[in-house]
Amino acid sequence: MANSKPKMSFMYRFSRSVVRLHLNIWHGFKVEGLENILREGPLIVACNHISHIDPPALGVAFPRPVRFIAKVELFNSGVSNLYFNLINVIPVRRGGGGGEMLRRAAQCLRNGEVVGMFPEGTRSRTGMPGDAHTGFLVLAATSGAPVLPARVSGTYDCMPPGAKWISPGKIQLSFGELITYEKGELDPHNREQLKVEAQRILDQIHKLPGWFPKKLGLYPETP
Repeated sequence: MANSKPKMSFMYRFSRSVVRLHLNIWHGFKVEGLENILREGPLIVACNHISHIDPPALGVAFPRPVRFIAKVELFNSGVSNLYFNLINVIPVRRGGGGGEMLRRAAQCLRNGEVVGMFPEGTRSRTGMPGDAHTGFLVLAATSGAPVLPARVSGTYDCMPPGAKWISPGKIQLSFGELITYEKGELDPHNREQLKVEAQRILDQIHKLPGWFPKKLGLYPETP
């Protein structure tokens, strides 16, 4: 392990401060379960995904720098390419970049870093839970890194897919108990085992304190 406590880059720290100010003022940002976070060493954070706001909110809530994975199209312009590289985002090509993504993410974990992943693979268009993909568990099985479940609430109401602006509204992030696996417990080649376990974790994520989008007529499960 090259470095158990990687440092935040200046741009990551600056962006984090700006986003934190916005979330605190406009969204009454609340975080629960910080005691469940490993303060050093490799870690995979698995979070539901309902809005573009989710990664920034997770980055603000987390006390350590998080390496996020994003579609390579976001790197197309010179400015965005420079910015995402400065905050250490991992690019991936949809429909063919899974192997490359896993290799790069595995290297980050070997360096003692935190990798943020969304088991549903992309944002939910409805705000409701989707099907779980298995990439984050392949990474857990091959790297031995533990998985930390996280649930974000409120971001869909503030900025659903297709929205160009962020609306005011409460946003909350909840971290669950750490999930660890014994060596050999997960078989990275057993797709059925990984699929069942990935869905179990996604279901567990949606049972963490939080709520489903209020725009859908559903009310908070937890105040």
